[in-house]
Amino acid sequence: MSLSNYVKTETEIAKIRRSCQMVAQTLEMLVPYVVPGVTTEALNDRCHQYITEELKARPSSLGYSGFPKSICTSVNHVVCHGIPSEKKLKSGDIINVDIL
Repeated sequence: MSLSNYVKTETEIAKIRRSCQMVAQTLEMLVPYVVPGVTTEALNDRCHQYITEELKARPSSLGYSGFPKSICTSVNHVVCHGIPSEKKLKSGDIINVDIL
């Protein structure tokens, strides 16, 4: 692989920067909703709505290699890439939210 595959143009860098800003905005929006009793599916739905309607973007994980959701939610012992479901969060749960 040549070095040109690693060196990004200013346009590519600007797009990467914008996508990182959108991820940060989405995570900030989500914080108040991560409470005991909420389902990871509800968190997915909230993120999907925010990404598509507010940011006018497309969740990159949705449909990637068959992934069925807009975010990954890993609760407690799930290491990564957990699929949002009707599982309700409990007080003390540790949740990781990946927005790609």
